[in-house]
Amino acid sequence: MKYSAIYILAALIVILSGCEKTGEAYKEYLQTGEIYYPGRIDSLSLLTGNLRGRIRFKMTSDPKVTRLKAFVRNSLSPDEVQIDIPVQPNEYGSVKQVDLPNLKETSYSISIRSYSAANDSSRAVAASQFIYGPNYNSALSNRIFSAFRLSGAKDSILFKPEINLPKPGIFYIMQLTEIVYMNTGNGMDTVRITPYENRVALPGIKNPSVVQYRTAFMPVENCIDLFYTPFIELPYSKP
Repeated sequence: MKYSAIYILAALIVILSGCEKTGEAYKEYLQTGEIYYPGRIDSLSLLTGNLRGRIRFKMTSDPKVTRLKAFVRNSLSPDEVQIDIPVQPNEYGSVKQVDLPNLKETSYSISIRSYSAANDSSRAVAASQFIYGPNYNSALSNRIFSAFRLSGAKDSILFKPEINLPKPGIFYIMQLTEIVYMNTGNGMDTVRITPYENRVALPGIKNPSVVQYRTAFMPVENCIDLFYTPFIELPYSKP
């Protein structure tokens, strides 16, 4: 019985000691408090353009978020550019866009974090995209001119048909062809056709004169810029 009492006493001391340590740990947790992560943005995308880009995302609905920070990198430099994005009271839950000018023709990656007034930070949301420029533009080819169709007051210009066109409504890099000509009043008129059209009328064209045309391309869907080929000049005249 004597030894049993000693064992019981020792066990009680161990249990009480453990409770004390647990209490201290819990007390420390209460002092630290629960970690707060501000609401993250949603549906982040980096839209490409001609040596520029555009950040598009849906704002968080967390009213504690007071600002955003975008961290931008490109494949040509190890440096990171930080962009501060203020948040207006009417922007929570809405789609927000931020333009990025003066970019290089290379791949870019971006990450965005939300911050509260107390400087709490959300986890990052990331996106990447290739930014296009003069190298892409120099590789583009104009549509091929076929002939002028002379028919009185309804003269028109014909182009060689494009081949392997997708069904209308499906993205295609060639967007349009722009034709510029002088009218009988010495003003300049502009008409445009889609890749699915091979002929366009030139009402009121001056005879003789010069017709110019160029073709616009878009490297990827949702690109924010069109890329144009140089103008080609065509002499126009009829008897």
